[in-house]
Amino acid sequence: MFGVLKSLPRGAKRLQLTAKRGHNYYKGTGSGAMGRHTKKGGYMIDWARVRSFVVPDLEGFTLGPYVSRKTPMPKKD
Repeated sequence: MFGVLKSLPRGAKRLQLTAKRGHNYYKGTGSGAMGRHTKKGGYMIDWARVRSFVVPDLEGFTLGPYVSRKTPMPKKD
């Protein structure tokens, strides 16, 4: 065990690596690119890579967006 502690450089910490620690470390958001950069400095959007959200039809839907776990189940007609 003492060999491991001796080999650590002075001032080294065993902390989580974040964007504020470490040289040139960028975590990002995981969102990915939606296009590409052009030679003239512009940006071309690839519409096949843009996210689109499909919302179901909520016509006649009686529940709200947040339902308590204590809410009783509705009776079947």
